[in-house]
Amino acid sequence: MTKFLDYYRDLLKLTKSEIVLLELMTLAAGYFIGQSFEVPVDWSRFMLTTLGVGFLAMGSGALNQIQEHTEDAKMDRTRNRPIPSGRISLRAAIIATLILFTLGIVCLRPVSGVVLALGLLAVVSYNGLYTLWWKRKMAFAAVPGAIPGALPILIGFQAAVNNLGDLRGYYLFAILFFWQMPHFWVLALKYSNDYGQGGFPTLPVALGNKVTRFQITLWCLAYTGIGLLSSLFFPTGIIGLVGSMVISGWLLFELVRFLGHPEQKTWLRFFLSINFSMLFYLGIISLDLWSIFLHPKS
Repeated sequence: MTKFLDYYRDLLKLTKSEIVLLELMTLAAGYFIGQSFEVPVDWSRFMLTTLGVGFLAMGSGALNQIQEHTEDAKMDRTRNRPIPSGRISLRAAIIATLILFTLGIVCLRPVSGVVLALGLLAVVSYNGLYTLWWKRKMAFAAVPGAIPGALPILIGFQAAVNNLGDLRGYYLFAILFFWQMPHFWVLALKYSNDYGQGGFPTLPVALGNKVTRFQITLWCLAYTGIGLLSSLFFPTGIIGLVGSMVISGWLLFELVRFLGHPEQKTWLRFFLSINFSMLFYLGIISLDLWSIFLHPKS
């Protein structure tokens, strides 16, 4: 029993389940933000979309570890992952990946062709373009690499509205897209030695810490600016406006603290602030839209 549980935990690590959970949270936010009040929630459609994207995301995470198992063995942060440590064989990882991709396609196909295409685009852009090319060759790989990370919320939104011309979905995509640069580059600063050992030319490795902090500042300012624009795309009221202003101010305060003392534990506070801010931005839009159900019926 213990061996089975250990193997199960390793499978979760292989598929990067923590990242998948965050992606499914953003997918759910996209779906319910796009959900019309005039029609009942199609729970079967939501569940198929969630399962399909979950399977594709887990398969994509496993494939990424297959693709990078040699590099992972060189880095302190990743050498204990299931494949380089030998706890899961390369063959078993490949079989698991193929099964997960098949399940993902089977689930997304009945939802819509657009949703399936967006799901496959996320896999191709992450495992094909980012993992094999951008990440190995480009200091700014995080910028195009943010595309697959931002697609789940657009997939969820499209599953609800089924309209590629709806600009609201692209606004949600923009929040997730711009969030990822400060999110990743703070980690890249913290683990720059590991990335250097693995041969990945991340921004701090290729251009240094000063340039990285400058880029974090630029993208964080752009990200908070986008977070303030929700009223241009959604009929949000005072909750959305005030909430977005509070979140943006809080994040910029943590940015200043981080820039003043980048070598201390302020990096963790700033990193957590970036992540929570994204959830708050989306949560405020959802709360403002769904607060109609909190109003007493006349």
